Amino acid sequence: MPHDSLRVLHDLVTTARIRVVVSDLDGVLRVFDPSLWDELDAMTGTASGSSVDAILGHPYLDEVVRGRGTHARWRKLAAEQLVAAGSRPDLARAAVDRWAATTAVVDEGVRSALLALRASGTAVLVLTNGTDRVPEELAELELGDVVGDDRRFLLNTADLGAAKPDPEAFARARRRIEEVLGEQVPPERIVLLDDSPRHIEGARACGWHAVLHRPDDASRTGPRLP
Repeated sequence: MPHDSLRVLHDLVTTARIRVVVSDLDGVLRVFDPSLWDELDAMTGTASGSSVDAILGHPYLDEVVRGRGTHARWRKLAAEQLVAAGSRPDLARAAVDRWAATTAVVDEGVRSALLALRASGTAVLVLTNGTDRVPEELAELELGDVVGDDRRFLLNTADLGAAKPDPEAFARARRRIEEVLGEQVPPERIVLLDDSPRHIEGARACGWHAVLHRPDDASRTGPRLP
């Protein structure tokens, strides 16, 4: 069965004269197994929640997704935080490497829905609070059919220099969309599909339509990038 949010998205495209569908990446198009965090906590011998706090909760991540930091330094700082939480340094580094090497899974229902919308004439792009490693991660997942082999349809905040839910991120994303399409696109003709309520609110505040994605119980979703 398709996600309810995909049905809502399809209906909105039909009724609101939507020109562009913009999908989030993490928690929508690609999903992760949340049990990994417990595995990393056990691996490092730290308290429950230490690994997710050290990695996705590290304040440096805000810099990385705005293009002011690198994935490599983020991993180094995350390992240092795990050491501060009580892990041995070698185990902390191994845990961060284990997390970084973990492959996500593509939600094929979302992929199919996005490609169907594109085939029907709606422009489809991906907007992610991403890092400098996103291009290689998408290549590993073979998502060229969605983002384009040249990543023409990828809006990575690490490249844009602003991240969701900042208004500037949506403004820069819209300018990039217009460059890609070669036409002006009013905000009311764009819809965002995202699993973050904060991002949904940010998009709506900028005049976009927005649909909150709630994966079904079969989807393996984990903590997202900010």
